Amino acid sequence: MSRSSDQYAMPVPVPPIGKLQGHAAGHQTSHAVNTFKRFYRVLFSLPFFLFCCFISMGFPGMQAQAQFSQTSKMDPSDTRSITKANFLFHFAASNEWPSAYTEGPFRLAVVGNPSLHAILADKYAMKFIGSQPLEITAYEDVQALENAPFSHVIYCEESGASLTRVAKSIQGKPVLLISDAPDGLEYGALINFVAVNNRIRYEIDSEEAVRRDLLIGNRILSWAVK
Repeated sequence: MSRSSDQYAMPVPVPPIGKLQGHAAGHQTSHAVNTFKRFYRVLFSLPFFLFCCFISMGFPGMQAQAQFSQTSKMDPSDTRSITKANFLFHFAASNEWPSAYTEGPFRLAVVGNPSLHAILADKYAMKFIGSQPLEITAYEDVQALENAPFSHVIYCEESGASLTRVAKSIQGKPVLLISDAPDGLEYGALINFVAVNNRIRYEIDSEEAVRRDLLIGNRILSWAVK
């Protein structure tokens, strides 16, 4: 009688279950240790350390912007700033900039008015100017603004010499500088808010707009008092 081939098959040694479990646990522990070592080397490597230092220092002007933005709180009773915010958005949306400035974010900067910045951020932060996402930034003072990236629109609460300083810093650039100051146009603003019969209106320096290569929309021109 022939025997089944299974009778002559070589038995495969099977380790006890406890050993299998111990081997698996040891493998997992070794893998965890190796992973921690790699993370430790990256964490304390010189390039990574320098990168963290760079981020903590921030770009020029960005720390001032961030600190000032944190203090900006919207005040629903501030009807003057609400009206200004509405005007500023329409100034951005209804005028035209050179084609070289129609890519990337459209920046609207506010200098010195945290309430206005908070209202703009609350109502218009998710809007677009053409195909450009609207980016609303706040700066505590003129010095912080000077170190900031290019802004298409700048509203400056400062007046006199400080306003002139801003105007000189953007000379030759297509920046719509807006103020709310006595004789704001004389100090370099392109649009200046004025009070007419207890209502907020504005005046425009059209010649300055041409020099800055900005095309003011007909609707904006028609609303101006000057």
